[in-house]
Amino acid sequence: MNEETEQLLSELERIVVERQDWLFRFAYMRIGVREDAEDVVQEVLLNVFRRLREKMHVESVEQYVIRSISNACKDYFRRRPPSIVPLDKAEQVPVHEGDRQIHEEFVRINKLLDTLPKEQSEIVRLKCYDNLTFKQIAELQDIPEATAKSRYRYAIMHLKSKMRVDS
Repeated sequence: MNEETEQLLSELERIVVERQDWLFRFAYMRIGVREDAEDVVQEVLLNVFRRLREKMHVESVEQYVIRSISNACKDYFRRRPPSIVPLDKAEQVPVHEGDRQIHEEFVRINKLLDTLPKEQSEIVRLKCYDNLTFKQIAELQDIPEATAKSRYRYAIMHLKSKMRVDS
């Protein structure tokens, strides 16, 4: 193994150790099923490890992992259409006791974000839930940074007006 490959693998190991919980939460907030989110993250990390070992070059391992998990979550829904549960019934879906808090948060946030266009809701998730910068969001979404900022601004304006109407 050459030195660059060793550095990339070391960076991947650091990401797994330091950010594993964050990566799981990132996947869970998109999928909503603990076991499937864990599987997606594990699959992506194994694939990234294999590719790095095969001497694939990436600029930022962390950005590559995040983008890969994001894409894997999208693929998850393409491969198997989600079983549709109306949001008002989602609270009744059986959830492991240890997952109750994150599941309740998932239901509450998704109910609100579902009122937004898909592009805006994903920007809000990435910014507020995943704490990414607009630059990171732009890279992940493959859009200009200004577009990420404007989508976020419009989404927040919409959510504020919705909350005023609902209260």
